[in-house]
Amino acid sequence: MTRIAFLLNFPLAYKGGINYLKNLLYAIKEIKDKNFEIILFVPGDIPQEYINIFSRYAELIKTNVIRRRSLVWFIDKVCQKYLNYGPLTELLLKKNRVNVISHSNYVSKNRNIRSINWIPDFQYLHYPDLWSDRELINNKRLHENLANESDVIVLSSNDAFKDYKTLYPSLVHKVKVLHFVSQPTSDNTNLLEDELLVVKKYADNAPFFYLPNQFWSHKNHILAFKAVKQLKDRGWDMVLLTSGVMEDFRSKNDHIGFLRKYVEENHLSEMIKFLGVIPYSDVLILMKYSKAVINPSFFEGWSSTVEEARTLGVSLLLSDIPVHREQSPPNSDYIDLYNEEELANVMEKYLINSNTQIRDIDLLKQSLDQRTISFGNTYLNIVKELG
Repeated sequence: MTRIAFLLNFPLAYKGGINYLKNLLYAIKEIKDKNFEIILFVPGDIPQEYINIFSRYAELIKTNVIRRRSLVWFIDKVCQKYLNYGPLTELLLKKNRVNVISHSNYVSKNRNIRSINWIPDFQYLHYPDLWSDRELINNKRLHENLANESDVIVLSSNDAFKDYKTLYPSLVHKVKVLHFVSQPTSDNTNLLEDELLVVKKYADNAPFFYLPNQFWSHKNHILAFKAVKQLKDRGWDMVLLTSGVMEDFRSKNDHIGFLRKYVEENHLSEMIKFLGVIPYSDVLILMKYSKAVINPSFFEGWSSTVEEARTLGVSLLLSDIPVHREQSPPNSDYIDLYNEEELANVMEKYLINSNTQIRDIDLLKQSLDQRTISFGNTYLNIVKELG
């Protein structure tokens, strides 16, 4: 029996991390391999909603060792910084007979405990201006330590692997590329009686496109906003819905203010809606009923938006970047990062075609199941290769 442990040791506000972990644990459980036991260490004060999410997929163990700003957490962090290991984390792993520590930004001092660590992407290489000097130093130091000390480095895309090869050419033998699969809950993938009410609440029954990215500057919302301006000038009545956290803590300028000012100055407030954070079930409903989902981002590690849209059989308008090409979802158009006219033309094509998208629900479910099983099997094969 191999006991694989994960530490939920990152801020709960990092929804991308929460969703990635949930999707991975779900895929592992779907394999139904009794040779593996999955443990998830969670903070002692974790809210019940997260227990409800993760208890379906793993044995949960509460601990203050990863409870942020607790005394034991602080002691362990200081030791990790200056001794390069956490004695309290080591005790936790030993007590619970852990064989593999995974996706936790941690390498055990006990070499009998093998380590698999995930690096989502190397965005700071391409857009260093989005990071403070301190953040750049910390990210580079963390990634270098993980690359040197881990048994396996998991990357989400071959595009990220190219960056890794540039940074750590002598350590490429440690890399495994693991394409994650977004797994909407089953009640969200079926038709809901109140779906049209949700659509009406946000779009008021107007034809709409949906841009569900966070409001970080590299997500390139302005391209879509300029495309909407062109459609307005052409006389179209439509809506662009946006959702996500309305802040960009890394932006050195007021990025949100810049976007709002553009909307106001161009009289687009009736056509561009800022929804902020909305329930995940509503996100999926808006995807399903949109003319298309838009992701104009300058950079992605592996886009969860693309994977969710693929699962739902939704058309996508994507920035023409390597990761989007690698993901290669069906029903997609690729748009130049700076060409709002090209995006407006493609959006207009969808507006002219008033036919509702026809989706084969059974085929979509079959595809999702196959991709989920592949995701889980690929991960467990990585563990098996550790010996």
